[in-house]
Amino acid sequence: MFRTRSQLPFGSSAARPIVVNQYSLYTESSSDQDLLLRGRLAVGHDILWINPNRGLRGTLAGPAQIWSTAFELGWKPPKNNTERSLLNFSEWDGSIGSSDDIFSLDELQEFKNTDLSFLFLGNTKRLYSEGSLQERAPKRRKLDVASLRNVIPQPHVLPTIASVSTKKSSITAYSKSEPFPIPPHTLPLPDPLPYTRRSWVIPVRGSLPWQHATSAVVLLDSTDTPEPADPNAHEEIVWTAAALGSFWSFLLLLRDKSTVGPLGLSFHVSQNVTSNLQPTYPELSGMGAQPLTQNTEAAASTMSSLRPVAIPLTFIDHIKVYHDAAQSMQLRNLLDAWAFENGEAGTSRIRLLKGSRLVLLDERAKGIFVS
Repeated sequence: MFRTRSQLPFGSSAARPIVVNQYSLYTESSSDQDLLLRGRLAVGHDILWINPNRGLRGTLAGPAQIWSTAFELGWKPPKNNTERSLLNFSEWDGSIGSSDDIFSLDELQEFKNTDLSFLFLGNTKRLYSEGSLQERAPKRRKLDVASLRNVIPQPHVLPTIASVSTKKSSITAYSKSEPFPIPPHTLPLPDPLPYTRRSWVIPVRGSLPWQHATSAVVLLDSTDTPEPADPNAHEEIVWTAAALGSFWSFLLLLRDKSTVGPLGLSFHVSQNVTSNLQPTYPELSGMGAQPLTQNTEAAASTMSSLRPVAIPLTFIDHIKVYHDAAQSMQLRNLLDAWAFENGEAGTSRIRLLKGSRLVLLDERAKGIFVS
C-alpha cells in the first residue's frame, strides 16, 4: 500500500511543506493525522536526517525549495562488537607455525553411531531357545502315486444284499450344505420311484469331473495324519492307507446291518495312474463327463475355449456306495458323521468327510447333484 500526505512542518512557511510517503504490505487502520504526526516527528530529528541533494544545489536547474525538501535517514550501519581475526592458512606441506593449527582427536566430541557390534560376534547355531519357536514350517507332504489296488482288500465289488424290508430309516437326512444341481437337473428334485437306485461317489485320489465336487489325495506314509477338506478354502481330502482301510470297514458294517436299506459297494482303481499326479481337473459348468444336451451345448461352446474337457470318472480312484434313492440323504449324513480313529487305542478321531462335497449319481452313472 502506498499513501501520500502533505503538511507544513513546525515553524515553517508555506513554501516548505513536507510529504509523508508510507509503504505497507497490508492495509493499516491508522488515520491521516497519525501518519502526518509520525512524519513530523521523523523530520524533527534532524540529526538523523541529511539532505542528499545539498551538494547538487546550483548545479542542476530548478527551484531551490524543491531540493531543500528532500531528506533521507542518515543512520550509519551498525558495527559488529565481536572482533574476528582473519585466518591465515599456511602453505600445504609447510611447517606448523602456531598451536592453533594443532588439533587432537581426544578433544573431539563423541561420535553418535549405530551399535553394530553384533555383526562381529561368532557364529551361533542356536540364537533362540527351543521353546521360543512354537510354530514350525509344515512338513511337506509326500503323495502316493502308485496303484491303490492293494490298499483295500478284495473283493472290490460287493453286490447289494437282497432285502424285502420296507421299514423306513430313522436317521436324519443330511442338510448341512445346499446341493448344487448338475444340468439338466434342477432343484427341488421330484420324488424317486419305488426301487430306484442311486450311488454316492467318494473320491480317493484325483478330482471328480463335476464342478464344486471335493478332490482327494493319498499320503505315501501311512503313519501321517489324514486331514478333512475345507470347503471354504477349496481344499482336498487327505487320505492314508490306514484311513482308507478303516472307511472300507465302516461301509462293510453298514452293508451287513442294512442301517439305511440294502447297500452295494465298489472300489474303482484308476485306469491311468499318472493322471492322479494332477490335483485338480477342469469342469464345464458342473456338467462333468456327461454327454452334452440341447440345454448345455451353448454353455459348453463358450467354455470350450477356456477349459479343456473334464477327465472321465474311470481315470479317478473312487468308491461308490449303491443304495435306495429314498435313503440318499440319510446315507449322506452317515458318511459325514464317520470318524477315523487315529493313534493308539483311538486317541484322536478325525471326520475325514466332514465339509466335503460328494456327487450323487443315478442308475446310469450320470450326475444328479453335488452335496
